[in-house]
Amino acid sequence: MSAVTRPAVSVVIVNYNGGRLLLECLASLQEHTTVPIEILLVDNASSDGSALEASRTFPSVRLIANPANLGFARACNQGMALAGADYLLLLNPDLVVRERAVDTVHAYMTSHPEAGICGPRILLPSGRLDRPCRRSFKTPATYLHKALGLTSLFPESRTFGRYYLSYLDERQTFEVDAVIGAFLMTRRSVVDRIGLLDERFFLYCEDEDFCLRAKRAGFKVVYLGEAVAVHHKSSSARRTPVRSLYEWHRSVFQFHRKNIAPEHGPLTNGMVYAGISVAFAAKAAVALVRRERVTGNAS
Repeated sequence: MSAVTRPAVSVVIVNYNGGRLLLECLASLQEHTTVPIEILLVDNASSDGSALEASRTFPSVRLIANPANLGFARACNQGMALAGADYLLLLNPDLVVRERAVDTVHAYMTSHPEAGICGPRILLPSGRLDRPCRRSFKTPATYLHKALGLTSLFPESRTFGRYYLSYLDERQTFEVDAVIGAFLMTRRSVVDRIGLLDERFFLYCEDEDFCLRAKRAGFKVVYLGEAVAVHHKSSSARRTPVRSLYEWHRSVFQFHRKNIAPEHGPLTNGMVYAGISVAFAAKAAVALVRRERVTGNAS
């Protein structure tokens, strides 16, 4: 991209110890993207040198180095505030784009002005769909179905498969409630209307909250099955499983309190909050036991 070319898409990548996956992400952008882009890499005080290595390997990348881990939403907002394009792409550093995914999503949005947010079909390295890439908004029923395992047991059911829309063909394109922040393209006009990401979400649920606010403002959210990316799932969460579990459950609590609780009574909300607390305690206990086993085996 020449110095005088205005980017069509501003890519905002938030990095926290992304390691080699960050370099693979940037390389895939370079290989599979033809529309003019600018890349803003916001580093949340990584200790693995990945951000500096990325800026050396890809000198066109604009690096914003934070002195501490400010969280995903706040770091994304830093990048979006500096972006120069009319289309903004939030992209995880552990995601690899394929088959000109950025071009395809950008082309769809330019030809469909009603689409305010768009995300592609995201696959895991195994080839299976990364289920959160297309979702309905959370509800108390969603929590119950997931807790009882019904969401996984009956994916073809329009009732139990509603959250992940697992009864729909993953290769098709359709309007959804939310796409995942690992690859989320939005118009600048959406941000101008509803604001940036809610920084009260340190990690998780900020994407669903953003999509909800956009839909309430009249924009459509679209899942685009023909565009493909691969999500390698960063190992940073695995290195700090209890912290990641805490942030996940705290964000779900915050999302419910902000967006769902006003529509329900104290009994329903109390049951939801209790369920979130119990789920966190149980999963954290399992994570601690596993860590102790690994530590014991290594000693």
